[in-house]
Amino acid sequence: MAIIMAVGLMAGLAGCDQKPAAPTELAAVGVEIAWREGDVDDALAEAKESHKPVLLYWGAKWCPPCNQLKTTLFKDRAFIAQTQKFVPVYLDGDTQGAQQWGERFGISGYPTIIVLRADGSEITRLSTAAKLAEVLKVAAGRTTSIEALFETAEKTPEALSKDDWDLLAAFDWQNDPKHFGDRARTAALLERLAGAAPKGPLQRRFALLALAVATQKGADGTYALSAQQQARIEAVVPAILKTPREVVANRRELSGSIAALVAALPDAPSRGKIGAALIKALDRVYGDKSLPISDRLDTTYADIALDKAGEEAVSQPVLEKVRARAAWADETAKDAMVRQSVISTAADLLHEAGDAAGAKRLLEAELKRSASPYYYMLDLASLAEDAKDSPAAIGWARQAYETSHGSATRVQWAIEYSKTVLRQAPDDKAAVEASAQAVIDELGQNSGSYYQRTRVKVGAWGGLLRDWSQAHDGGAVLARLDKRMAGVCEKQGEAAQTCRKWGQAG
Repeated sequence: MAIIMAVGLMAGLAGCDQKPAAPTELAAVGVEIAWREGDVDDALAEAKESHKPVLLYWGAKWCPPCNQLKTTLFKDRAFIAQTQKFVPVYLDGDTQGAQQWGERFGISGYPTIIVLRADGSEITRLSTAAKLAEVLKVAAGRTTSIEALFETAEKTPEALSKDDWDLLAAFDWQNDPKHFGDRARTAALLERLAGAAPKGPLQRRFALLALAVATQKGADGTYALSAQQQARIEAVVPAILKTPREVVANRRELSGSIAALVAALPDAPSRGKIGAALIKALDRVYGDKSLPISDRLDTTYADIALDKAGEEAVSQPVLEKVRARAAWADETAKDAMVRQSVISTAADLLHEAGDAAGAKRLLEAELKRSASPYYYMLDLASLAEDAKDSPAAIGWARQAYETSHGSATRVQWAIEYSKTVLRQAPDDKAAVEASAQAVIDELGQNSGSYYQRTRVKVGAWGGLLRDWSQAHDGGAVLARLDKRMAGVCEKQGEAAQTCRKWGQAG
């Protein structure tokens, strides 16, 4: 669904994966992490004095994977004890100055966790926490920057230490525009690491990541695999599936991008054999009660990808499997934050499986329970668009914007509202202008906020508006919007010049 945030390539939460802290250590630990709220400068200053690295967590209250972190790893007493070796700081994307910090650190998605040296340089980053506890053990005494580590990985991978390999295996390769905006370069480095890694599991991990990064959908929405990619899939995936521990470690990739690649294999016998083994392995992951609900539920995406394989709809058995798992998630997730981390996924699975009515019922019921109902309203807008109900789509998108909270969030939701109008009512110039004005009004409420996520999203939206103007004789509308936006940009401080180019993307 349109609003579901990408959270990178890393596997989902798997608990701490660490030895429990000693009883005396736990006794001295509080019941929660001692986050500094929003003050990164203060955290860096304290890091210099205490000679500790900074643990920066960038998130948002409505973000499903953020809530997954809060209800699992961030409540683990042993992990809380481990964070005492760091200066932990929480940066909510809606707080004052947050987007400017996001610009500095090159953060694009929620959640992102970055370990920083006291000088502000980066040690490593992740977007989920399957390996976070292990990574923090390494990072606590680390002095090498991530840039130096990447240089060694590219030039002399044989010189990498065990700690280096651990950091690279857990790194968030697809959520780092600062270092890896070029997918081809990323895939080439991952292939190099796959060839140089000292152990089979690490070799397969990097090979799997390289496949996930390099293989892209064509214009028709399908994957066209090269002979080399086919051979790589047929060699790597079955080898991983033989070992349950490797399946768990790579479950996010296997459930998502890799399942889609297996479904694209042109050889039917190979596709059927690997696909059946993949579903069997992921069914075991789904049955693992030690894993978070969201991780277990995510495995069902593989069933849909493999069953569809170019078809419009899934088979009845897979549809019933999806319905049963969505109902299980709805029944099992009691805590409000846990529900925030799984209900949108359950609805998306139903939608992908062809049960749009079931997805709609689930989302509408959640509006009454959620502290962030506006999040689900955009999903409902997406469902209405698919049903070709333009008034409902626009109505849900507008309501989502109007009820949203948080400065950066309101800008983003206003943009989604405006984009919905552009798609669903492009001939209604008054509606296009009014929805676009909502974005400008929100930007005007927040001087000095034109950075990172806001900047990128406004730039892309502005490009869509200019495309609309050319196709629908909207020059007069665009001129008025440009004039209003000019006043907003004047209040953006050092970002004013960038703001003035707001519509030049696209």
